Amino acid sequence: MDECSARDVLLVQAIETADTARTVLRDADRIAVGEAAAKAVGAGASVDAYLGRRAALTLAGLDAREPRLRLLRERRHAGPGLVAAAVAVAFVAGIVAVHIGNAHRINLLAPPVLVLLAWNVAVYLLLAIGIVASRRGSRAAPRAGLRGRLARLFGAVPRAWRQAAQSGPLATAVAAFTVDWMRLAAPLWQRRATYILHAAAAALALGEVCGLYLRGIALEYRAAWESTFLGAADVARILQFVLAPGTWMTGIAVPGADVLRELGPGSPGENAARWIHLYAGTILVVVVVPRLLLAAIAWAGARQLSRNFPLRLDTPYHQRILRAWREGAAQVYAVPYSFDLPAAGTEGLRALLARAFESPVDLEWSAAVRYGDDALPAPRTAPAVVVVVFSLAATPEAENHGAIVRELAARFPGVPVMAIVDSSDFALRFRDVPRRITEREAAWRQVLEARGVSPLFVALAHPDLATASASLNDLLERAPR
Repeated sequence: MDECSARDVLLVQAIETADTARTVLRDADRIAVGEAAAKAVGAGASVDAYLGRRAALTLAGLDAREPRLRLLRERRHAGPGLVAAAVAVAFVAGIVAVHIGNAHRINLLAPPVLVLLAWNVAVYLLLAIGIVASRRGSRAAPRAGLRGRLARLFGAVPRAWRQAAQSGPLATAVAAFTVDWMRLAAPLWQRRATYILHAAAAALALGEVCGLYLRGIALEYRAAWESTFLGAADVARILQFVLAPGTWMTGIAVPGADVLRELGPGSPGENAARWIHLYAGTILVVVVVPRLLLAAIAWAGARQLSRNFPLRLDTPYHQRILRAWREGAAQVYAVPYSFDLPAAGTEGLRALLARAFESPVDLEWSAAVRYGDDALPAPRTAPAVVVVVFSLAATPEAENHGAIVRELAARFPGVPVMAIVDSSDFALRFRDVPRRITEREAAWRQVLEARGVSPLFVALAHPDLATASASLNDLLERAPR
């Protein structure tokens, strides 16, 4: 999915995960938005399309109640305006930075642009070393330089973001989203910072060249050289090497030692036009073109990453949502064993299943199976999940309670069979004797786990939906099929 959709999906994940009490998004809201997204994208849609649409619909509904959350969805990256501003500032800085001095005399061994050339060559060497190290599997050191600071600037959370929610689940969600998004988007911001810096470096070099030419229109620069240790032959070799790109670019040859000897210490020098042309050509070849090429590569990498943002979708949260999308209404067959579940418990189980599946639940109840009875009524439709409901008040027996679990697994091969033990009455009766509750739960575990089923203990009359639904989902992933 693209960057915007990934950001929306991650934000909705943070909100739904933090909103355990369902005060921001109720169960009905989540189910409704999932159905609307499924209808909007169609049956043949991709996972990315469904999740992106679901997140967009969820946030659209929240925008009316929490307008400040829109700030978390704004597209904050290095757009054309920021790039143009950075390039313009660098270009002007290059023009201003070129200062020859009052004598208008250029030392051929120390012109203002020579430092620029040396710096860029050093940058290329460092980049090459980094590429070689990465291919050898070396772990890159954290970037603490200008590029790293610029990348952090793109990811900096504005004050309005931090104030999007002052307390409650939205505050928790905003904090979690901020941390997760900055971590996931760091490679993308790094590429954006990279292409801005390369483009600005090219603009700075062009600015220095233009500054030389602009000043050369109104002033005459004189070129000469001075050195304590070098002679004319040495200077000729150095300049022929350094200015070779400029010679190739302009066709102007670097003079030999005889000419340079006349431009040595104490000489008035010569008109610097050809030297300016040589240095300008060298800068174009060594600095401007490579920097623009590197900027284009970084820009293409950022564009590719923005269009295919690497968001993990194999988490339990996403798998639960995708399961609800693929399967639609959850077909659940509930079998109460050896007791009649009160109406409050029936509604509690329905709410628990809806919370766990985050989809409509088609809950079909069988008639209560009496103690020791082997007859199992057949469901009207093929279930996707079978739930057998016990009472914690009963003493578990392998030949009865364990047998019904084994029988259900045999009756519905390939269908998850889950055991929910209703603790409503027993826990209330022995709330002052927690040891009795612990011992009874241990006995149930011993009987049911011997049949490959881990029981879930829930007070169905007043279930803790947040905790119980999380446990139910975990058990669903491990339930025998």
